[in-house]
Amino acid sequence: RVDPLRRSEPVLAIGGGVLTDTAGFACALWRRGIPWCRLPTTLLGMVDASVGIKVAVNYKRKNGVGHFFSPLHTFIDATFLPTLDFADVKSGCGEIMKAALIHDASLFNLMEEHGPRLILSKFQAGDPIADQVVQKSIDAMLDCIGPDLWEESLLRPMDFGHTFSRTLEASEHFQLRHGEAVAIDCVMSTMIANVKNLVSHQDAQRVLDLYAALDLPCSIVGITADTYKLATKEITVHRDGILRAPLPKGIGSCTFVDSFTDEEIEQAFFKLEQFMHKHPNTYWDNSKSFNSGTVGPKSEEQTILHDIKTSPRTTVEMTPSAK
Repeated sequence: RVDPLRRSEPVLAIGGGVLTDTAGFACALWRRGIPWCRLPTTLLGMVDASVGIKVAVNYKRKNGVGHFFSPLHTFIDATFLPTLDFADVKSGCGEIMKAALIHDASLFNLMEEHGPRLILSKFQAGDPIADQVVQKSIDAMLDCIGPDLWEESLLRPMDFGHTFSRTLEASEHFQLRHGEAVAIDCVMSTMIANVKNLVSHQDAQRVLDLYAALDLPCSIVGITADTYKLATKEITVHRDGILRAPLPKGIGSCTFVDSFTDEEIEQAFFKLEQFMHKHPNTYWDNSKSFNSGTVGPKSEEQTILHDIKTSPRTTVEMTPSAK
């Protein structure tokens, strides 16, 4: 009788972030740990989910059961990316924006100059700019998490984009992909940083304009300032009673704050509302959710092309305001 899975033979996990997380967790459990490798096939998997050593599955809550278990190797193969839906490409861009805003201004500059084209080409394999964006995103993650792989510190720059997104992603009402929820979190957090005078009006405007150019969501129907107030309370509990929110200090640098006042949240959301009024493509509804079932491959491509090519370029000047 032969053991179908010998302890020394590595498992190769090929798929998106959910699959590689689940497979990695199974490998951590099986026979007290067997070797494994991962090959992410989605943009989000390449730049986020398959960086680091965390593996988990949802149980009672997001990532409710998990482990820290390092793979032997992580392989990046961009030839998988053209097989993705545009929605999944843009979801990956939400994580790229996270890394750019909190850690690498040069990555932000690349997305500003090339982002719309990269989305249209689905980060085509062999494009040196696409390769550079993916590499910089991975490097940003490694720079931030490398010194603390087991997360002994609760001050983690790559928790940027994850202050509000846990609440948004968990809600059945919004039905957001992970990267979409992160994208919404990042832009709202940037507006709070602007209200706190951590990000200039000019830089906040650059972030908003890039969201419009990339056709990323600034919000989705149903989110209000009260949604963010609730999410702030929930994440504070999750972070052991202290908010510890990473915020951009300018573009490409990080600082941490321990409180958002209700007034700051209201002012930041009001600024977003002003911008979305001028850029309706950044204000999503559930027709773009992963469960809508209304967008086929052909119509989806036509929609993306239209949104990116005709996205309004009119800007709303960033000035101090109170609702």
